Amino acid sequence: MKNIIAINVSPRKRGTSVMLLEKLKNDLEKLGDHVHRIDLYSHLKEMQVVFDAVSAADTLVICGPCYVNTYPADTTMLLEELAARPDVLHRQNLYGIIQGGMPYAHTHISGLNMLKVFSNKVGLTYQGGFVMGLGALLNGQPLDKLPNGRKVDKQLTVFFGNIHNGEKSLDSVYETALVKMPWFMTAVLAAMMNRKIDKTFTARGMDAHQPSPYLDDFTKDAVWDSHNLRVPLDNSIIS
Repeated sequence: MKNIIAINVSPRKRGTSVMLLEKLKNDLEKLGDHVHRIDLYSHLKEMQVVFDAVSAADTLVICGPCYVNTYPADTTMLLEELAARPDVLHRQNLYGIIQGGMPYAHTHISGLNMLKVFSNKVGLTYQGGFVMGLGALLNGQPLDKLPNGRKVDKQLTVFFGNIHNGEKSLDSVYETALVKMPWFMTAVLAAMMNRKIDKTFTARGMDAHQPSPYLDDFTKDAVWDSHNLRVPLDNSIIS
């Protein structure tokens, strides 16, 4: 029997991340494991509860949404706090689940890579993760609401089996369940999302087509050489 701490790093308590962790809890407890779910955002002001749960576990599962290519910012804070407390870490297995609206793995994989780097630095055993696209379409609803819901359900069972057995989960486990979208559907999806973003900006009184102030600051008083390096007027080179 394994003692598993399942950490929800989403700020939402009834979203897709919680739905996935509840499925993990139900499936693994049927196999005889003990699974304790904890919501990070409920304990940001009292992290000792999280530290105690991690210390008592032999397996950690971190699950959350993909915000701008990785987990929410407070996930990084959690990892930094854990790294500063080696007494709660004892070579536990670490697995990750990350879900987001885009159907592709490459838009979410950096979150799992962050967990891998963290594990290598603090002596945990990173055992792989699961990427689920189209997660934003669910909003906490059951997996059968997804167009590829059956595949996701089947591959999650495989992933949870890896956790139960304490073994590495290969990328092919989640890749099998990803939606295979033709290029023209990608173009349509991108156009729809861009229009939605523009409408949101307009509704909030912002000009969606104004030049980026960040790009303006970056290019101000500078030229670009033939190697695409920024060369300020003082001739120093910034890559």
